[in-house]
Amino acid sequence: MLDDRDRPSSGREDLEAALVLHYSRLVRIAYLALPPEGDRHGRVLAAHAIAQRTLSGGAEPGGGPGQWLRRAPQQVDGDSYAILRQAVVNAVLGKAWWPRSLRRPYVWGLRLFPLGGGSQELELDAALRGLSVTARMAYVLLGLEELDADEVAELLSGAGARGVPAALERARQLLAEHPADVLESSEFDPCTLRTRPADLSRRRRQTRGVAAGGGVALVALLAIVIGVSGSGSGGADAAATGAAGADVAHTAIQVADGAWQQSPRLDFGVWPTRGEGSVPATTVGQAVNAWSSQHPDVYKLGLGAADGPPLQPVHVLWSGHLDGATVVLLFDSTRLARYTLPDAPTAADPVRLDVVPADDADLTSAGAVVLRSTDAGDRWLVAPWVDTVGVRDLRTPSASVQAATVSDGVTAALPKPPASGCGSWPTLQLHATAAVGGETFAMTDLGGVTGTHLLFTAPPKTDPTQTPREVAAPDAFGTEARVACGLSALAGQGMKQVDTWVFAQQPLPQSQGLASWVCVRADQWAGGGSATSEFLPPAAQAAATVTGTESDGRTCSTLGPNVVAQARWRAPDGKVYLLVAGTRHVVKVGVSDGAGTVRQTVSAPEHTAAVALTGSQAATGSGIGILDTGAQVRPMDDPQQGQ
Repeated sequence: MLDDRDRPSSGREDLEAALVLHYSRLVRIAYLALPPEGDRHGRVLAAHAIAQRTLSGGAEPGGGPGQWLRRAPQQVDGDSYAILRQAVVNAVLGKAWWPRSLRRPYVWGLRLFPLGGGSQELELDAALRGLSVTARMAYVLLGLEELDADEVAELLSGAGARGVPAALERARQLLAEHPADVLESSEFDPCTLRTRPADLSRRRRQTRGVAAGGGVALVALLAIVIGVSGSGSGGADAAATGAAGADVAHTAIQVADGAWQQSPRLDFGVWPTRGEGSVPATTVGQAVNAWSSQHPDVYKLGLGAADGPPLQPVHVLWSGHLDGATVVLLFDSTRLARYTLPDAPTAADPVRLDVVPADDADLTSAGAVVLRSTDAGDRWLVAPWVDTVGVRDLRTPSASVQAATVSDGVTAALPKPPASGCGSWPTLQLHATAAVGGETFAMTDLGGVTGTHLLFTAPPKTDPTQTPREVAAPDAFGTEARVACGLSALAGQGMKQVDTWVFAQQPLPQSQGLASWVCVRADQWAGGGSATSEFLPPAAQAAATVTGTESDGRTCSTLGPNVVAQARWRAPDGKVYLLVAGTRHVVKVGVSDGAGTVRQTVSAPEHTAAVALTGSQAATGSGIGILDTGAQVRPMDDPQQGQ
């Protein structure tokens, strides 16, 4: 606890000094007590803005903490820290004011999050979500600030809070259940932060000049937000903090079995520590050291994973001996690290530490990871909320699910996708317990540690909302069987999920049946993604034809929903047609010549059109979708063009 709050102060200079000295404490108070709605990034920025505005000189509509100080100048001669703390309490309990703090500080291109903690922290976070803002603040003042009930009541009443007695009683109950020292955890420290990119594809479209300017602003922001995270003063304290951080990073913690049942978040952070118990405790230390030392022969950084050692206590998710190797699985709130130490290392099966991104996981994307992959198959470790595991072959839609044996979360060796060809494509079918919704979902192994979550979006006539859903019903299996061969092209690219979107269906000329148009959208853990458009002829067994690709962009995502695809198709009588299909806002189709000039426009009922090509058009004609707004959308690049 702070030991110099009662130092007398006599003016604004002392308030400024107190703000610098106790900045991290004031930000933590604000962060803990702010309403839980919204994401943690927003709460971090709001907490910093509240603390930074305690000495604001400008008037804020509604009154910020700076306003309170200006209205009560006689109190500036009192305890500086207490004055600043009261200002923070006022700002947080002024519920209509605090979201305005998102105006500043500004952060471009990054999302900021506290480092995270263990099961105790997750349980407390869940308990705090059930409290009013007044009760949250009462708990923080009682526990973190060690104030007595009368002092807390005075602070809350001074901020205009209502229901103070009830809030105090609820805070006391929570304090009896959750000791105050948990509040000092990194889970609740908004001054020591981890980062991840916001939207990489959007950022690439910004000009270099703007990106350079944003980089300078970001450096300045981080210097302000993170550089003052110590509660002491002087370089010695900063050095001590860094040393302590290094020690903490080498500390491995275990999560209780039932943590996920109490948590408002379902991700890798609430996985319990599991394993067969035959691995010495020193082996976990070896795994953490391998992560910290980053020996080039061992350390393998996955696509999109942040480089560097763990910066906080790592969670041990599993440790044990599996298929001829010692395996340790670690998590540090943003990354998974799988340490593999074979009994007899070879070039094909070496000692290695695979580090992959794993932030922003949820019930499905954190549904399973690959612990060990050998010629015998994949050994998966499934999430604690999964109660049933099976294997389905995507290439055989009529085949039933084969039940898998699971022991303490670890499956028996299961078939894995082939290295070449696609006569079969095994997928993991998982069923979540009723406590989290009882959903069935599918994952597949595309290389690496994390599994890839498979989604399916039904045709517009089947689902007008075009909402992605799980690959768990017969109408999805038939389509997935025809596009599964394309999954091999995504291997090793750190894919988080793949959505097979049937965005249009088209009656073919001369009564040749109903064709389907599909966009396969693949999103990476790192934030990037790719898209592939495919044409599926009416025959159920006919192979899909790739008609366009985008290796890096937003097409077929929620940020790129307007899609057009085209293909040349020859009718039984020899006539050549240009088939064009689009998404819901495509109302017309234009046909352009080799120079890109639109020579013909036709209506597109059901968002599709079939245009007979003659003469030079048969070789050079290209389709363009025309939206209901008049804007034009061109198909993705055809991979066959120019070959």
